[in-house]
Amino acid sequence: MSKDKENSSSDIKQMSTLLLSGATMLADSCPDCKVPLFKKSEKIFCPKCGRKAVYVSSDDEAKQIEHAHSFSETREMVQDILTGKLNFMAQKLADCEKIEEMKNILQIIDMLIEISIKIASIQRNSWNKK
Repeated sequence: MSKDKENSSSDIKQMSTLLLSGATMLADSCPDCKVPLFKKSEKIFCPKCGRKAVYVSSDDEAKQIEHAHSFSETREMVQDILTGKLNFMAQKLADCEKIEEMKNILQIIDMLIEISIKIASIQRNSWNKK
């Protein structure tokens, strides 16, 4: 069987499973991979590429959604970096034997935690607005 037929068969099986689980196949297709969109639990998505879909009524609304999505991705990336830096500094603290160096490391850890809390607060506030 060719690779295209295997992929097509796999897509059809996945869509069948979604239908059996109570999802609804919509008349609209994914703009990227042209597979029908599905709706389940008020979420609209493409079963093939996994992208979320949102219906908009204007270009301004589309730009707002795109901006919010970009901001969310950036926030997640910064949070991941902060977590990595916290782990790095925790290891440096564990290896440290000098009091002055410990103090500096703890100040950096404190700043990283403070920034993480601010990011979490921004995330909570954006969820509360929805």
